[in-house]
Amino acid sequence: MNLKQRILTSFIFMFSIQSILFAQEAKKTPVGLGIDLGLGYNTMNETIEKDDGSDSTVKYNCLFIQPCFRLHYDIRVKDFGKSNSLKIKTFLGYYAFGGKIKYGGAGLIDVITLSSIEAGAGLSLDFIEMFQLSPLFKAQYVVLSTKRFVRENPEPPRDIKADIKPFSYNAGFQFRFKYKHFTIAAEAWLGLVDISKKANESIKENNYRLILGYEF
Repeated sequence: MNLKQRILTSFIFMFSIQSILFAQEAKKTPVGLGIDLGLGYNTMNETIEKDDGSDSTVKYNCLFIQPCFRLHYDIRVKDFGKSNSLKIKTFLGYYAFGGKIKYGGAGLIDVITLSSIEAGAGLSLDFIEMFQLSPLFKAQYVVLSTKRFVRENPEPPRDIKADIKPFSYNAGFQFRFKYKHFTIAAEAWLGLVDISKKANESIKENNYRLILGYEF
């Protein structure tokens, strides 16, 4: 097992242990456990190195919205006064990222979709039990990679698994508002690694999300 696999496995193991602890305390309310559903906007830059040493960048930045589903668990670490606290946030879920570009004049749209299982963690500062600020880190494993062209006669999706690395990493930030048990959050995620396997190509991705949730 390489380093990347160990990182993702560690996140999943940590989240699984927490779920087991909850199951053992069935009579107690699982405070901090929640479910999230949302939508994300994806962008991606593909930089290709030419034979003359120069670079050419293709920006996949057309509107590209994908669904997000995950479970999260916030672990209370320290309280500050009666209504402020420091927590550790963990989460495990599904998300599809990638990008879309439209070629002017040709009526052609190129879409790359990377479906992934993601796991992450970070610190959270809670203010008056309503507002939460969280710097986060996550790793994701790509389970399905497809590329398709949309035109007057659409082509079926093409598997591009051989061109995409299975692991990706992001640093992000979340701002969340909570009212009773309901939450709404905005997130921004920055891709940290090149996800292309090709020697003369580099692919970096970013995504932005709006998420609705329920916390028990």
